[in-house]
Order: sequence, then structure tokens, then C-alpha cells
Amino acid sequence: MIRIYLDWNVVSNLKRPEFKELNDFIAEHKEKLLFPYSPAHFKDLMKSYSPENVYFNMDLEKLDYLSGKHLIRWGKENIEPLFGTPQEYFEGEKENEVTNVLADFDFEKMFSQLDEDTQELGLGNMGQLIKTLFELQPTGIEVTEENKEMLSKMFPNLNSNSTMWDFMKDFGPFMNNLLNNGNYYKDFRKSLGEYGFKLEANSGNWDADQVLKNIDDFLLSKNIKMTFLEYVETALKNQKESYTYYDFYTTAYLMLDIMGYKADGLPKPTDNMQNIQADGEHSFYGGHCDYFVAIDKKLRTKSKVLYNEFNLPVPILTPEEFLQQIKQVIHVRTTPDNFISEAFSFFKKEYIEETFPASEENNFVTYVAKLPVFYFDFFNYGVYQYYEEEKCVMIVFKRTFKNYSRFIYYTETEKLVEEVCTFFGGSYTKEDIETKKKEFAYAEAPVQLSWQFNNGLIKLEKDEETGRPILLYLIKAES
Repeated sequence: MIRIYLDWNVVSNLKRPEFKELNDFIAEHKEKLLFPYSPAHFKDLMKSYSPENVYFNMDLEKLDYLSGKHLIRWGKENIEPLFGTPQEYFEGEKENEVTNVLADFDFEKMFSQLDEDTQELGLGNMGQLIKTLFELQPTGIEVTEENKEMLSKMFPNLNSNSTMWDFMKDFGPFMNNLLNNGNYYKDFRKSLGEYGFKLEANSGNWDADQVLKNIDDFLLSKNIKMTFLEYVETALKNQKESYTYYDFYTTAYLMLDIMGYKADGLPKPTDNMQNIQADGEHSFYGGHCDYFVAIDKKLRTKSKVLYNEFNLPVPILTPEEFLQQIKQVIHVRTTPDNFISEAFSFFKKEYIEETFPASEENNFVTYVAKLPVFYFDFFNYGVYQYYEEEKCVMIVFKRTFKNYSRFIYYTETEKLVEEVCTFFGGSYTKEDIETKKKEFAYAEAPVQLSWQFNNGLIKLEKDEETGRPILLYLIKAES
């Protein structure tokens, strides 16, 4: 299946008449396409939640229809492909009514709660003890003529004699405002610009592959002797736990906005910094798919900068561009009589990415091709090897990820097995195919299906290294 990540604006706009062509295309080819959803979709969706809001239900139903059970989310250390419908995810979100004092950044509440917990355990007022230690520690922040205006906006009660506790009391409201108040965030971003920490107005016209280089030059001009990526890394170093590539990517996305590169205007009254965080997550999850489709030009542009920097060859497209491209890569089946000639057509010169000549060790020539279509709606690369002495050709089709993804859903495997078995037919019964689908998807042991034809062999099996299905054609030269 071809994996497509739709930004929330695309999903929510599918109910509009002007998106009829895209809707119709999805309906016609849905068995070939996979649209994973992520927690970022719910960050956007839950803003409009109300039992009386019919549009909320329409959007949730559309996400349900598109995604099925395909959830993608970041776990503790890596990406997790999970199964659960958006409706089920929503029920969990809706029922989660526990107040999270950490989310409020209210340290008074946090330490009061800690006191209650430790008193129940017979450990006294642990929260009050820690608070007292903070009250005795100076902040180490010196308020000067140069920084007092900026500091007063962030921490209005801070002065050169303030303690760490004074700073922490101001830090909570600052973070709440920054996250939840769009005007506050824009004013904060503007203030940074007034202090010279803003890119030139023309930066939006920079080529994607030049943006970070130009930002590096900008930082150097401000006497900041580190690159943009080093700057992002520095911002993450004080985390309690070591940062992940999810943290790094989403922080880099936010940093681009703060520095004024394609800055989000946050036009709606409900818009705030969390909109930008959600966009960064959409961009991140899009990097695990074959296509990332977004309406927002600023989201697409920032994503192109980061995809270029992190070598993610994922097309970033508008819905109109996506429709044009997807029509070219869906595999229109030939008949089984023509599958060999079709397979050979994938190794034209324009599709070859690598060539390995014969050697003493390997007596065959190897060609690696990026396929012009998703073969059987799954494979994207082919390897062609010609054995001179044996007068035979071996073609192996693989699913290769050059993006962030290192996984396939079980449903992708099951669908592929079904498609290949249906195409080549043979003596396999429906019961055989169902059994093989489960073995390919869930069993760790080797598994294969095979078909004989006049001058060769077809095999569908598991790659020993990746565990993903591979399709092999062994074709003997006719005598």
C-alpha cells in the first residue's frame, strides 16, 4: 500500500465541494492507499470539540474512514505503528479529565501535591523542603539595561536579587502564556526580532537547500558561534532525559518559526504556539510516509528545509500536486502473461540508480532501480542481476525506506500477499492464502509462496535481514 500522510487541514477540508476530485480518487483507490493518523491530528481536532459541533463529528468520521486502524505515534525511544481507530483514540482523549499540574507549569500546585503524597507515605512535607532550598538559591541572572525590557516581558517580577523560587513562580505563567496565548507568542517573537534575533524579510525566498546555511551565517553575524543545528542541540541539552530525533526535529521546526523563517501568522483567535508544535509533528510524521500532503504553504516550506537537511526524499505536495503525482505511480496490473516484459521495463536507463559490474567474487552484473510505480502497490525498488554462465536473470523487488520509516504495518503485508496470490493464481486455496497472510505478517520463521512458469520461478518470501516481503523472479534464457 502507498503510505500518505495528510496534514489536518487537508482532512478537515475534504468535506468541501472543491475537494470532490480528491475524495473521488481516494474512494476509487482506497484499497491501494494507506493514510496513517497521529496524535498531531487530535491536537488540531480537539480544538473544535463540542458535543453540539456537527463539523467535529464529520471530521472525526472522515479521519476514521481514511485511516482505519493505522495510528503512528512517537513512543519513548522510537516510532510506534499501532492499531486503533481515530474514534477509539478520541474516546480516550475525551475521558482523560485528570488535571495535569505539570501541563499548567504551576510549581505551587506541584509542590503542594508532593506534600500531600509524601504525607500519606509518612515522609513529611517533602514539597515544602524542596521549595525552601530553591528560596535559598539565587538565580544567577543579572538584570541589565540591555536585557531588562525583554526579561520584564518574560518574568515581570524578576530582579538581580531574585531567588530560584521567584524565577520558577514566573516561569509557570510565562510558559502558559507562550503555549496558550497566540498574541503573547507573536509578541514574544516580535520582541526577539527587535533585539536583532530575526532573519531578513527576504528569507522566505531562499532556496530550501540554502536556508540553514544562511541561518548559520546569520547566527555568526550575531556573534553566536554555532550552527543552527548546534543551536537546536544546545536548546535540548538541559532536558532530564537524552533527546531523541523526534525532539530534535520538532524543536528545529519550532526554532525556524521563532527566528522568523516562514513564521506562522496564527490568524484565528484560538491559534497559539501549540499550532506550530502540531505542524512540526505533522511534518515529522510525514517523514515516515511516501507522500506528505499539506495545504499550508508555510508548513510545506519549513518541511522542505528540514527534509532536505535530514535527507528525507519524501515529496511535499499540495492536494492538487498529490493528485497529479499519485495517478502516475499507482500500479495498473498487466495480465500474468505480460508480467516478465513489465518487470524488464522497470530497468530502463532513466530508472537505474546504481550499477555494480561483475567481479571475481560475483560473476553477475547488478542494477538497482527506483521503480516508476509502486509495484503491486508496495515495492519501490528493484534489483536486476544477470548471470552470464547460467544464462538467467534474477529480479528482486523490495520495499526500501530512505525516509524515517523502518516499519510496515501488518495490514500492508497481508494486502500484498493477497494481491500477489490473486494475480498469479495457481493452486493456492482461499484458506491457504489466509494462512500465508498471517504467517507473513506475524510469524518470525521463514515463509514463502512460489509459482512455476515455463522458463522460470516466482517466489514471495521474507527478507532475512528486514523481515519485509520480497518478490523474486528467476528467468531462464530460452534455448
